[in-house]
Amino acid sequence: MQENAYQSMAEIARDFCAHVESFSEDQVEEWLQGMATMLPRLDEAARELGNAKSTSVHEQNPEDEGRFELFTRLYEALGERDGYNYEFDAREGQRLSGSLADDITDIYFDLKRGLELLKQYPAEPAIAASDWQQSFEFHWRHHLVDAERQLSRPANVMSH
Repeated sequence: MQENAYQSMAEIARDFCAHVESFSEDQVEEWLQGMATMLPRLDEAARELGNAKSTSVHEQNPEDEGRFELFTRLYEALGERDGYNYEFDAREGQRLSGSLADDITDIYFDLKRGLELLKQYPAEPAIAASDWQQSFEFHWRHHLVDAERQLSRPANVMSH
């Protein structure tokens, strides 16, 4: 990984987190448009990190402070725009569904964790980069793909 890849990832992670933190129930459509343009940049930056060697020093905490509050706030404001179907489970005979609020919340907390690692270890950006790369591969890459797919759909067909 190169220093430029670290810097690009840190920049888009900061932008993404700031965008999530700026969410306003009064400007949902504009916020979603901003999110739709940001997600491809995030995907590109995460992929440019390559295969990071594990240097993780942070234990994942699935109950990050504020996770449920952020999810609930987004879920309620997005309303019908939140839910989507994404595949058919032949064994169960039903469509599987997802939540845009869940996708954004999970990406946010994984990116935020990397930003905190940058603050803790400013001389070692590889620690944050490794955390982002690993969490991307094993967790939020799927959320990003699903969110991009959902946000690329016209507003009138974005509900269940």
